[in-house]
Amino acid sequence: MQPTGNTVHLALRVATVMQQLGIEGLPRNYELVFEAMTGNSPDLARELKSLGATKSQKVLDGIGRRYLPHHYEGGLLEARSGQVQQELQSILSLLDEEKTALTRYGTVISQAARVFDSNELPDSSALKQSLKFVSSATHDREAQSAMLASKVVEKSQKLEQVQREAEAANAARFVDPITGLGNRRVFNKEMAKIYERSGLPDLCGIAFAELDTFEVIAGVPNLVEPVLKKAGELIQSLFGKDDLACRFDRGRFGFVFRTADETEIMRLVDRLRDRLKGVSVAHPVTGKQAAVLTLSVGLCMSKQARTADALMAFSEQALGMAKASGGDNVSIHGATNVSQVPKDWLIYR
Repeated sequence: MQPTGNTVHLALRVATVMQQLGIEGLPRNYELVFEAMTGNSPDLARELKSLGATKSQKVLDGIGRRYLPHHYEGGLLEARSGQVQQELQSILSLLDEEKTALTRYGTVISQAARVFDSNELPDSSALKQSLKFVSSATHDREAQSAMLASKVVEKSQKLEQVQREAEAANAARFVDPITGLGNRRVFNKEMAKIYERSGLPDLCGIAFAELDTFEVIAGVPNLVEPVLKKAGELIQSLFGKDDLACRFDRGRFGFVFRTADETEIMRLVDRLRDRLKGVSVAHPVTGKQAAVLTLSVGLCMSKQARTADALMAFSEQALGMAKASGGDNVSIHGATNVSQVPKDWLIYR
């Protein structure tokens, strides 16, 4: 898919801002500034503004680790590897201690056995002393075994925690932090799956969508993030586990519908659009309605495109038609002479 004029314009703006602020042209720095400028993360934008004139790479990387963790996977992996190695070494040390303790306990038992197995009549005091040693050693062994078990459990829990953190970090690479939906990375992965069989794409449909009133919402301080969170919660409640819903940037979304039934897809799209209109978008100061959430949608079925690029391009074109017709519309690639597709859209095919 070719970049649009707006995308090129934004790329130049990001590059210009980086040069003006003296930020080194690293890919991770570019994405950091891009996320701040597009309004994807208001908290990130505030942090970058608070840095003032001095923006060292160390400080930028500190912010990046919180907002763009996928750029720092190498360091995170190294840190987790060190943690795992440390915990495993601790377990090995505990086992070595246990081995030494068992050897000492075995020596005590062997000495007592020689006394009991002696052919000579044993001295009663020697028997008592041997029994005392065995009893004391057994008591110590029980206490040490219990302590070892407790420490091994503790170490195992730490290893499990490291594993959970690694899994969470890996999952975060594919999640939009504001809405909780997928991001463009997971959308691209899904597109690759659709066309992984040469010449025979999976039967499905994809849609690009955009909030028509996003610029109005973005013009109100502290309103973008709450609105996007509400929209994300609503979308998650409507989509099934087989479908994929993603937020790309600003008020743009991408959907993958794992069905070849166009009627079912339109039913879900219409339901989403209707539910979004009912979301309360109150001004954070006045409490009055700041905007109505309407959605323009461009849809294309995989059977109409030979490649993933073509499928996305057709959906992008369909979205452009929906927006050009005034917004709050659905445009379907392949429909003829239709700027607005109502719920009985099939009659226009």
